[in-house]
Amino acid sequence: MINAIKSLAAFTWNSRMKNAGVIVFAVIALIPAILSFLAIQYAVEDLSPVVFLREYIVPINVYFTLPFIALFLTLPTVASLYEKGAIAYIFTRPVPRWACVAGILVGSILSATPLLLLAALAPSLVLGIFTPDSFGEVMSLGFMHSLLLILSVIPYCALCVLLAIWSKKPLLWAAFLLFFWGTVVGSLPGDAKIWSLHHYVMGLAKSMCGIEKVATGLLPPSATPPSDGLSVLVLIVITVAMLYLAQLAAKKRDVY
Repeated sequence: MINAIKSLAAFTWNSRMKNAGVIVFAVIALIPAILSFLAIQYAVEDLSPVVFLREYIVPINVYFTLPFIALFLTLPTVASLYEKGAIAYIFTRPVPRWACVAGILVGSILSATPLLLLAALAPSLVLGIFTPDSFGEVMSLGFMHSLLLILSVIPYCALCVLLAIWSKKPLLWAAFLLFFWGTVVGSLPGDAKIWSLHHYVMGLAKSMCGIEKVATGLLPPSATPPSDGLSVLVLIVITVAMLYLAQLAAKKRDVY
């Protein structure tokens, strides 16, 4: 089982990170750093690097970069396995299907990690270089920002793996659940937000990164965020549940 997980993780890594498409992901991940550079160069008023990170960069990464990378790193890998018929070979080996699904998930997380580190640390590095007095503070925030994104991408990727196995149109489902239901509904007042992963990610963002508001005023973080313990528990439970449902879906979907 361990060998199967390692093999599929390596396949997922190679299929995503060793082709020209990774350049697109790297450019997306660098957008926050570019915005940070422009803010330093052209800000009219005195810019507080820490406030800029908290009110602009962290929300951009949580609302956009995180779901975008999780979605477009995970879905194409599973889709290519089905389209090329390779999934039949994988799922007919004497290995539990949960191990195959876990391998794809591990590979997706490993592929996403360097891109998310780039998205979180590059803006802090840019701001720290141009404002040396704040270097230590912005880099400390950058490390917490990185940890937040890496913790959050695990359930996001697990959800995408489930959708890619369960549905023949996973992109529509993933876009709805990660962007609309996640970012929009997860930021609105009312009880609906408790059913959104985004709500718990932003709960951690408030604790780990000090997020109190979003500079644009759109989709602000909850005034009563969930506790850290509850947020981490939800992320773990969602990941396990998505893996379980994915291996059930793998048994029911025709692989030929």
